[in-house]
Amino acid sequence: MTRKLNEADRAAVDMLFDRINAAGNNGNGNGNGGESYIPMTVAVAEERLSAVQRVLATLEAMPAPEPSPDLAVRTLQRVARASGAAMPGTMSSPPPARYIDPTQPMA
Repeated sequence: MTRKLNEADRAAVDMLFDRINAAGNNGNGNGNGGESYIPMTVAVAEERLSAVQRVLATLEAMPAPEPSPDLAVRTLQRVARASGAAMPGTMSSPPPARYIDPTQPMA
């Protein structure tokens, strides 16, 4: 089942993320102080805000999947391919050699 946000839900999500961004920019996220001021352009019902907060709290409580063990290697290889430059320790760009040994533990 696919659900889409209605305008009231979109306004609530926007408002909460604006508050989160304001809190990250020396504000406290509740509109009371800090250097950032986020004006409300649309009135948001309290029940919409609490519904969005419940969804975000549920998402935050979910375990984050572990990234692939070779993510760093694949990222560096993709950057090397995109830039056309050889990775350190290689003589030519195709195919790029492994920059990081995935069998070694990362600290």
